Amino acid sequence: MRRLGALLGSSLFLLVSVGCGGYLGSAQRAYQDGRYLEAAEKLGDHEDEVAALSPRKQVSYGLYLGLSLMKLGDHDGADRWLDFAEQVEAQRPGTLRADEKRELEAARGQLAGVEEKAKPASEEPPAQEAPLLRTVRQTEPAP
Repeated sequence: MRRLGALLGSSLFLLVSVGCGGYLGSAQRAYQDGRYLEAAEKLGDHEDEVAALSPRKQVSYGLYLGLSLMKLGDHDGADRWLDFAEQVEAQRPGTLRADEKRELEAARGQLAGVEEKAKPASEEPPAQEAPLLRTVRQTEPAP
């Protein structure tokens, strides 16, 4: 009888675990397999449930949705969810594992590079004139 109770208890625990976090693991595997759209869709379908997740699952949700969106070219969405993961980590230090922190930092670096390339030319400092061009301008007659 005791074994039956233990078996039922562990089965119930597994069902609850899978029901609450199954899509997270599935999305993480999809991301790791390079199926970024599938990962983003799986996570996006559960966005309304994020507030009810544990901090550990929240940080995982934000990280993998942000990483997936970045791979898909949605840099604003990626920035939003990576910010979310960083905020959860800031409120609960140690929520992100070391490998996840590295992934987050790498993603931040990639997004910064994308933003730098996207700056309009008007924001870039003017280029220095070549010495020959300066010489020509100095010798031109005044108008």
